[in-house]
Amino acid sequence: MLMAGGIYLVEGFGKKPRKTMGDQGEVSPSGLMLYSGAGLRPAAQELSNAFEKKYEITVQADYAGGGQLLGTIAAHQRGDLFMAGAERYADLAIERGLAMADTKETVAYFVPVIFVEKGNPKNIESVKDFTRKGLRLGFGDERCCAIGDKTIEILDKNNIPLSDVKPQVVYKSKTVNELGVAVQMGSVDAVVMWDTNARHFAEHGEIVRIPPEKNVVSAVPLLVLKSSEDPEKAKEFISFALSETGRSIWKKQGYAVSVGSNVKK
Repeated sequence: MLMAGGIYLVEGFGKKPRKTMGDQGEVSPSGLMLYSGAGLRPAAQELSNAFEKKYEITVQADYAGGGQLLGTIAAHQRGDLFMAGAERYADLAIERGLAMADTKETVAYFVPVIFVEKGNPKNIESVKDFTRKGLRLGFGDERCCAIGDKTIEILDKNNIPLSDVKPQVVYKSKTVNELGVAVQMGSVDAVVMWDTNARHFAEHGEIVRIPPEKNVVSAVPLLVLKSSEDPEKAKEFISFALSETGRSIWKKQGYAVSVGSNVKK
Protein backbone atom coordinates (compact mmCIF):
# COMPACT_ATOMS: atom_id res chain seq x y z
CA MET A 1 0.00 0.00 0.00
CA LEU A 2 1.37 3.36 -1.04
CA MET A 3 0.34 6.78 0.18
CA ALA A 4 0.36 9.84 -2.03
CA GLY A 5 -0.96 13.25 -1.08
CA GLY A 6 -2.91 11.86 1.86
CA ILE A 7 -4.68 9.26 -0.32
CA TYR A 8 -4.05 5.55 0.06
CA LEU A 9 -3.23 3.84 -3.21
CA VAL A 10 -3.56 0.06 -3.45
CA GLU A 11 -1.47 -1.43 -6.23
CA GLY A 12 -3.20 -3.43 -8.92
CA PHE A 13 -6.71 -3.34 -7.53
CA GLY A 14 -10.02 -3.25 -9.36
CA LYS A 15 -10.93 -4.76 -12.68
CA LYS A 16 -11.49 -1.73 -14.91
CA PRO A 17 -8.39 0.46 -15.49
CA ARG A 18 -8.73 4.16 -14.76
CA LYS A 19 -6.18 6.92 -15.11
CA THR A 20 -4.80 7.43 -11.61
CA MET A 21 -1.36 8.88 -11.03
CA GLY A 22 0.90 6.95 -8.67
CA ASP A 23 4.02 8.15 -6.85
CA GLN A 24 6.15 7.80 -9.97
CA GLY A 25 3.60 9.40 -12.27
CA GLU A 26 2.57 6.08 -13.85
CA VAL A 27 -1.03 5.29 -14.74
CA SER A 28 -2.39 2.52 -12.49
CA PRO A 29 -5.73 0.66 -12.38
CA SER A 30 -8.24 1.30 -9.62
CA GLY A 31 -11.80 0.59 -8.52
CA LEU A 32 -13.73 3.07 -6.36
CA MET A 33 -12.21 5.65 -4.03
CA LEU A 34 -14.14 6.43 -0.83
CA TYR A 35 -13.44 9.36 1.49
CA SER A 36 -14.87 8.35 4.86
CA GLY A 37 -15.13 9.98 8.26
CA ALA A 38 -12.74 8.34 10.71
CA GLY A 39 -15.57 7.41 13.06
CA LEU A 40 -17.18 5.35 10.29
CA ARG A 41 -14.16 3.18 9.61
CA PRO A 42 -15.41 -0.17 11.04
CA ALA A 43 -18.61 -0.10 8.97
CA ALA A 44 -16.93 1.39 5.90
CA GLN A 45 -14.34 -1.38 5.85
CA GLU A 46 -16.90 -4.16 6.20
CA LEU A 47 -19.19 -2.57 3.60
CA SER A 48 -16.28 -2.25 1.18
CA ASN A 49 -15.23 -5.87 1.67
CA ALA A 50 -18.79 -7.14 1.17
CA PHE A 51 -19.27 -4.92 -1.91
CA GLU A 52 -16.02 -6.19 -3.42
CA LYS A 53 -17.02 -9.79 -2.80
CA LYS A 54 -20.39 -9.29 -4.51
CA TYR A 55 -19.37 -7.06 -7.43
CA GLU A 56 -15.61 -7.73 -7.75
CA ILE A 57 -14.99 -3.98 -7.46
CA THR A 58 -12.38 -2.91 -4.93
CA VAL A 59 -13.05 0.13 -2.75
CA GLN A 60 -10.03 1.94 -1.32
CA ALA A 61 -10.58 4.48 1.43
CA ASP A 62 -9.07 7.56 3.01
CA TYR A 63 -10.19 8.06 6.64
CA ALA A 64 -10.05 11.42 8.45
CA GLY A 65 -12.26 14.09 9.98
CA GLY A 66 -14.98 15.47 7.70
CA GLY A 67 -13.36 18.89 7.41
CA GLN A 68 -9.99 17.36 6.59
CA LEU A 69 -11.53 15.18 3.90
CA LEU A 70 -13.23 18.15 2.26
CA GLY A 71 -9.85 19.81 1.95
CA THR A 72 -8.32 16.67 0.43
CA ILE A 73 -11.18 16.27 -2.06
CA ALA A 74 -10.92 19.90 -3.14
CA ALA A 75 -7.15 19.72 -3.47
CA HIS A 76 -6.92 16.48 -5.45
CA GLN A 77 -10.19 16.58 -7.46
CA ARG A 78 -10.37 12.80 -7.68
CA GLY A 79 -12.28 10.02 -6.02
CA ASP A 80 -15.79 8.62 -6.21
CA LEU A 81 -17.61 8.72 -2.88
CA PHE A 82 -17.81 10.87 0.25
CA MET A 83 -19.27 9.60 3.54
CA ALA A 84 -19.18 11.95 6.53
CA GLY A 85 -20.40 11.81 10.10
CA ALA A 86 -22.66 14.86 9.66
CA GLU A 87 -24.79 16.36 6.91
CA ARG A 88 -22.95 19.67 7.19
CA TYR A 89 -19.92 18.24 5.41
CA ALA A 90 -22.00 16.65 2.65
CA ASP A 91 -23.85 19.93 2.14
CA LEU A 92 -20.56 21.83 1.97
CA ALA A 93 -19.28 19.37 -0.65
CA ILE A 94 -22.39 20.07 -2.72
CA GLU A 95 -22.15 23.86 -2.23
CA ARG A 96 -18.52 23.83 -3.33
CA GLY A 97 -19.34 21.88 -6.48
CA LEU A 98 -17.51 18.76 -5.35
CA ALA A 99 -20.44 16.34 -5.07
CA MET A 100 -23.72 15.47 -6.81
CA ALA A 101 -26.69 16.64 -4.75
CA ASP A 102 -29.13 14.16 -6.29
CA THR A 103 -27.07 11.18 -5.10
CA LYS A 104 -27.10 12.10 -1.39
CA GLU A 105 -28.56 9.38 0.84
CA THR A 106 -28.65 8.87 4.61
CA VAL A 107 -27.21 5.42 5.28
CA ALA A 108 -27.05 5.40 9.10
CA TYR A 109 -27.14 7.55 12.24
CA PHE A 110 -24.60 8.44 14.92
CA VAL A 111 -25.72 8.80 18.54
CA PRO A 112 -23.62 11.07 20.80
CA VAL A 113 -22.85 9.87 24.34
CA ILE A 114 -20.72 11.05 27.24
CA PHE A 115 -17.70 8.80 27.76
CA VAL A 116 -16.01 8.91 31.17
CA GLU A 117 -13.23 7.21 33.09
CA LYS A 118 -13.86 3.69 34.36
CA GLY A 119 -15.97 3.86 37.50
CA ASN A 120 -17.00 7.44 36.68
CA PRO A 121 -14.95 8.89 39.58
CA LYS A 122 -16.14 12.44 38.86
CA ASN A 123 -19.82 11.38 39.03
CA ILE A 124 -20.70 12.90 35.66
CA GLU A 125 -24.38 12.25 35.01
CA SER A 126 -25.28 14.71 32.25
CA VAL A 127 -23.96 17.53 30.08
CA LYS A 128 -25.09 19.91 32.85
CA ASP A 129 -22.07 18.71 34.81
CA PHE A 130 -19.76 20.13 32.12
CA THR A 131 -19.96 23.54 33.80
CA ARG A 132 -18.36 22.16 36.96
CA LYS A 133 -15.06 23.86 37.76
CA GLY A 134 -11.97 21.67 37.77
CA LEU A 135 -13.39 19.12 35.33
CA ARG A 136 -11.17 18.16 32.38
CA LEU A 137 -13.18 17.82 29.18
CA GLY A 138 -12.26 16.66 25.69
CA PHE A 139 -14.30 17.89 22.71
CA GLY A 140 -14.03 17.24 19.01
CA ASP A 141 -12.70 20.23 17.10
CA GLU A 142 -15.74 21.61 15.29
CA ARG A 143 -13.50 22.76 12.42
CA CYS A 144 -12.37 19.20 11.71
CA CYS A 145 -14.85 16.56 12.84
CA ALA A 146 -18.60 16.11 13.06
CA ILE A 147 -18.72 15.26 16.75
CA GLY A 148 -17.38 18.74 17.52
CA ASP A 149 -20.35 20.37 15.82
CA LYS A 150 -22.82 18.03 17.52
CA THR A 151 -21.32 18.71 20.97
CA ILE A 152 -21.97 22.42 20.55
CA GLU A 153 -25.52 21.69 19.32
CA ILE A 154 -26.14 19.48 22.37
CA LEU A 155 -24.99 22.23 24.73
CA ASP A 156 -27.29 24.68 22.96
CA LYS A 157 -30.23 22.28 23.13
CA ASN A 158 -29.66 21.95 26.88
CA ASN A 159 -29.41 25.75 27.33
CA ILE A 160 -25.79 25.54 28.47
CA PRO A 161 -23.71 28.54 27.36
CA LEU A 162 -20.50 27.46 25.62
CA SER A 163 -18.69 30.15 27.61
CA ASP A 164 -19.55 28.26 30.82
CA VAL A 165 -17.97 25.07 29.49
CA LYS A 166 -14.90 26.37 27.64
CA PRO A 167 -12.74 26.76 30.80
CA GLN A 168 -13.05 23.00 31.37
CA VAL A 169 -12.12 22.00 27.80
CA VAL A 170 -8.47 20.97 27.99
CA TYR A 171 -8.28 18.96 24.77
CA LYS A 172 -9.71 19.16 21.24
CA SER A 173 -9.38 16.30 18.77
CA LYS A 174 -9.33 16.11 14.99
CA THR A 175 -11.14 12.75 14.94
CA VAL A 176 -13.65 11.07 17.24
CA ASN A 177 -11.45 8.09 18.14
CA GLU A 178 -8.80 10.41 19.56
CA LEU A 179 -11.35 11.32 22.25
CA GLY A 180 -11.55 7.69 23.37
CA VAL A 181 -7.76 7.54 23.50
CA ALA A 182 -7.73 10.66 25.70
CA VAL A 183 -10.01 8.93 28.23
CA GLN A 184 -7.90 5.78 27.99
CA MET A 185 -4.73 7.76 28.74
CA GLY A 186 -6.35 9.54 31.69
CA SER A 187 -5.72 12.99 30.23
CA VAL A 188 -9.41 13.96 30.44
CA ASP A 189 -12.32 13.15 32.75
CA ALA A 190 -15.04 13.08 30.08
CA VAL A 191 -15.62 13.49 26.37
CA VAL A 192 -18.58 13.56 24.00
CA MET A 193 -18.23 10.94 21.27
CA TRP A 194 -20.31 8.58 19.15
CA ASP A 195 -21.90 5.59 20.87
CA THR A 196 -20.42 3.07 18.43
CA ASN A 197 -16.88 4.44 18.81
CA ALA A 198 -17.10 4.70 22.59
CA ARG A 199 -17.86 1.00 22.81
CA HIS A 200 -14.48 0.22 21.26
CA PHE A 201 -12.94 1.77 24.40
CA ALA A 202 -15.21 -0.04 26.89
CA GLU A 203 -12.21 -1.58 28.64
CA HIS A 204 -11.01 1.87 29.63
CA GLY A 205 -14.18 3.84 30.31
CA GLU A 206 -17.95 3.95 30.66
CA ILE A 207 -20.81 5.38 28.64
CA VAL A 208 -23.21 7.89 30.16
CA ARG A 209 -26.33 8.14 28.00
CA ILE A 210 -27.79 11.47 26.94
CA PRO A 211 -31.63 11.32 27.05
CA PRO A 212 -33.13 11.39 23.52
CA GLU A 213 -34.99 14.64 24.18
CA LYS A 214 -31.70 16.30 25.17
CA ASN A 215 -29.56 14.72 22.46
CA VAL A 216 -28.80 15.59 18.82
CA VAL A 217 -28.53 12.55 16.56
CA SER A 218 -26.30 12.88 13.49
CA ALA A 219 -27.27 11.51 10.06
CA VAL A 220 -24.53 9.79 8.05
CA PRO A 221 -24.77 10.96 4.41
CA LEU A 222 -23.15 9.15 1.49
CA LEU A 223 -22.92 10.74 -1.96
CA VAL A 224 -21.09 10.59 -5.28
CA LEU A 225 -18.30 13.04 -6.05
CA LYS A 226 -18.25 14.97 -9.32
CA SER A 227 -14.70 13.76 -9.86
CA SER A 228 -15.91 10.15 -10.16
CA GLU A 229 -14.95 8.53 -13.45
CA ASP A 230 -17.59 5.85 -12.94
CA PRO A 231 -20.56 7.46 -11.15
CA GLU A 232 -22.89 4.55 -11.95
CA LYS A 233 -20.57 2.17 -10.14
CA ALA A 234 -20.38 4.64 -7.25
CA LYS A 235 -24.19 4.74 -7.10
CA GLU A 236 -24.17 0.94 -6.87
CA PHE A 237 -22.09 1.26 -3.70
CA ILE A 238 -24.66 3.65 -2.21
CA SER A 239 -27.47 1.24 -3.08
CA PHE A 240 -25.51 -1.56 -1.45
CA ALA A 241 -25.02 0.51 1.72
CA LEU A 242 -28.81 0.98 1.85
CA SER A 243 -29.68 -2.64 1.08
CA GLU A 244 -30.65 -5.28 3.64
CA THR A 245 -27.08 -6.56 3.56
CA GLY A 246 -25.77 -3.04 4.10
CA ARG A 247 -28.21 -2.35 6.92
CA SER A 248 -27.20 -5.58 8.64
CA ILE A 249 -23.56 -4.45 8.50
CA TRP A 250 -24.43 -1.06 10.00
CA LYS A 251 -26.37 -2.75 12.81
CA LYS A 252 -23.61 -5.29 13.43
CA GLN A 253 -21.11 -2.46 13.81
CA GLY A 254 -23.37 -0.70 16.32
CA TYR A 255 -24.80 2.09 14.18
CA ALA A 256 -28.47 3.10 14.20
CA VAL A 257 -30.27 2.68 10.87
CA SER A 258 -33.34 4.75 11.75
CA VAL A 259 -34.05 7.68 14.03
CA GLY A 260 -36.35 5.48 16.08
CA SER A 261 -33.42 3.20 16.93
CA ASN A 262 -31.08 6.02 17.82
CA VAL A 263 -30.57 5.16 21.48
CA LYS A 264 -29.53 1.73 22.66
CA LYS A 265 -30.92 0.88 26.09
